[in-house]
Amino acid sequence: MPRKVHVVTTCFNAQRMGVGAVEKNFDKAQELLSMVEGLQPDIVCLPEVFLETNLPKRPATFDMAERVIEFLSRNAKKLGSYVVASGYEVIESEVYNVAWLIDRNGDVLGRYAKHHLTMGEIEGWGLKPGPDIPVFDTDFGRIGLSICYDIGWPGLWDELGKGGAELVIWPSAYDGGFPLQAYAWLNSYYVVSSVRTDHSKVIDKTGKILASTSRWTGWVSHVVDLEKEIFEIDSQHQKLIEIQHRLGKGVTIQAFTEEDMFTLESHDPDWPVGRIKREFGLVSLQEYLKEAEMVQDRARRKR
Repeated sequence: MPRKVHVVTTCFNAQRMGVGAVEKNFDKAQELLSMVEGLQPDIVCLPEVFLETNLPKRPATFDMAERVIEFLSRNAKKLGSYVVASGYEVIESEVYNVAWLIDRNGDVLGRYAKHHLTMGEIEGWGLKPGPDIPVFDTDFGRIGLSICYDIGWPGLWDELGKGGAELVIWPSAYDGGFPLQAYAWLNSYYVVSSVRTDHSKVIDKTGKILASTSRWTGWVSHVVDLEKEIFEIDSQHQKLIEIQHRLGKGVTIQAFTEEDMFTLESHDPDWPVGRIKREFGLVSLQEYLKEAEMVQDRARRKR
């Protein structure tokens, strides 16, 4: 069946906030979470160590993990949504920069400790790099987490893809820019950023930006479908008219000329993408590339 996931992500518009304070940042987060309640999201995202936004002296919240988790849990339960946010947490006497995944009941479903810390975080603040790159199961699909400076290491994003992540959430202190689009495309998963600056984004599997916050709005809402697939178009373009004719508004087809591909998304529970593929003999891009590799490998062995 189509798996539509209503994503809300937020930004803190730090440049417009002025000098920060911990309680002021708590209030800002609460304002955003309360504002989106009527949207009934499946998941809401807050930025990296959001309590540290614009503090005159950092770090200041090493000992606040319990309070932050209670705050996030209370809001997740009220919203009936998953919530992702980042903060500092002491685990076995070591301090980590952690992203927590809170489930709809307000329980901590999982935590990810930032794998690639900045030199300042290690040498100046004494933080410990996280050891693992986990992927978490939710009631709508598999989620991966990454934090800020992790953007510089493609291998981490590859590992999330190999682990089955369908949606990767990236809390950060800054916008990030084009690399997030590249990782989404290269790994065929959605990427959602949540930043302390202006441009938190929801990025499609194709690398296209679907929605973004701005300097004027600290939140954005978008529905993504985890079942949407990408297809190679050269040998299959003749099938698109037939699919659209038969299924009408039950499907969305988008073709990309320069990339030689198209995407297929279903809106009809009776016609999930898997059934459409079987009925019309479609081959996804990933399946097509695997088949091409097999042919290439056989050709190499014949030399």
